[in-house]
Amino acid sequence: MPIHLGFRIGADYLVEYFAHLKDIGVNHIAINLRFNSGSIEKTLEKIAEKVLPHFHLEKIEQKA
Repeated sequence: MPIHLGFRIGADYLVEYFAHLKDIGVNHIAINLRFNSGSIEKTLEKIAEKVLPHFHLEKIEQKA
């Protein structure tokens, strides 16, 4: 759903979207939570739990 300065999506689609950005060569992403309708703390916890592991684990496995 489009919103001011971006769009609203769930964690599953965010993983897909970030993976697509990675595939086309994007190395850095900024997330603006200024217009977030929920608790910032809960949103960050959800991102840490459901999104970041898809990308962070890959980095750890490459180092091993």
